[in-house]
Amino acid sequence: MAASLSGMSLAIWMIVFTGVTTLVMALRLWAIHITRKGFQLSDYAILVAYVSACTMAALAWWAIANGLGSHTNELSDEEIGVQYKLIIASGMTWLVGTVCCKLSMLALYTTLFRAYKPIRILVWIVSGLVGAYFVAFLPIFLTQCHPISYGWDPVPGGGCRSLTLQEILSIVLNIVLDTIIALLPVPALWKLHMAIRNKVTIGAMFGMGLIVVAVMIWRLIITLDPDVNSDFVYGLSLIALVSFLELWLSMIIASLPALAPLFRRYIEPLFPSKRFNPNRPNLRAAERTIGSDPTRRPSGMQHRYGDPELGWSAGYYAKVVSGSRNSTQQSDDTNELVRNMQPNAIQMKREISVQAG
Repeated sequence: MAASLSGMSLAIWMIVFTGVTTLVMALRLWAIHITRKGFQLSDYAILVAYVSACTMAALAWWAIANGLGSHTNELSDEEIGVQYKLIIASGMTWLVGTVCCKLSMLALYTTLFRAYKPIRILVWIVSGLVGAYFVAFLPIFLTQCHPISYGWDPVPGGGCRSLTLQEILSIVLNIVLDTIIALLPVPALWKLHMAIRNKVTIGAMFGMGLIVVAVMIWRLIITLDPDVNSDFVYGLSLIALVSFLELWLSMIIASLPALAPLFRRYIEPLFPSKRFNPNRPNLRAAERTIGSDPTRRPSGMQHRYGDPELGWSAGYYAKVVSGSRNSTQQSDDTNELVRNMQPNAIQMKREISVQAG
C-alpha cells in the first residue's frame, strides 16, 4: 500500500537528521585529522553508533514502504509481517547504537579525568552497568516472539509477548544511566582553574545529555498511552520517531567535545578580542583534558598542563619565563648569579613557577 502520512513524516525526519549526523561525523573525522591524534575508543564507539543509526534508518524506509504508520486493520498479513521484522531488527540496531553512544561519552571521560581517581572509578562502574544492560536486553529483544519468526510466519503453539513491559524497563534504565552520565563530570568541573561562567558553559555542554533524558521521558509517556498500544502499526511510527531522536541527539551531543579543535582553528580567529588571554583561564584553556599528565611545550610565557590539542587545565599551570641579564644588572633575585659570572659574560635566566588553582 502507499506510504501513510505518519510514515512520510518519519521519512522527512530521517532525511534531515541523517544529514545532520553525517555532517557531525564528518566534522569529527576532520578534527581527528587536524589534531593527528588518531582514533580513540570514544571515536570508534560513536562510529559504530552512526552505522547502527543508518542501518535502522534503512529498515525504517522498508517499513514505511510497507505501511508503517497506517492502521493495523488496513494492512495485509505480509505487510504486518514486515513490521514485526522491523521490531526485531530495529530493536537490535537501536540497542547497539544507544549503548555505543553511552560508551563513547564514558570513554571520553576516562581521557578527560585521568587525574581524578574517584571520577575514573565511577566511569568504570557506569561502564559496567551499561555493559550489563546490553547483555541483559540483547536476548530480550531477540526473543520477543517464540519462535522469532512467529510475527511473519506463525506456527501452531507459538506467540509474541507484549512489548509494553520490556519497553518500560528499557526506557527507565536508559533514563537512569543517561542522567548519571550527564551529571557525572559536574563535581570535577568545579575544581578546574577557570572562570565560573566557563565552568557553567562546559557543564552545560555535558549536561545536554539531559535533553536525551527528556526525549526518553516522552517515549515512556507514549509507551504507556493505551491508544498507541491498541493499534500496533499505527503507534509504531511514533515510537520509531522518538527512538530515532534519542539516537540522533545522543550522537550529536557525544561528538560536541571532540569538535573543539575545529572551534579553535576556524571560529576563534574570527573574534580577535576573544582570543586566549594567558593570564585568565577561559573556555579555550578547558576544552578537553581535565587532569591530564603534563606535556612538554615550546618555550613561551604561559604553559598549561594538559592536552596539547585541547588543553584542559586541572587546577594548576606553569609559567615559564626566559630572558637575558647583562652582568651590570643588579636585582635582588639575580645578585647571586651575577656575582659568580665571568667579566663581560651574559647570564641566561629561566624561571618556572607553578601555581595551584
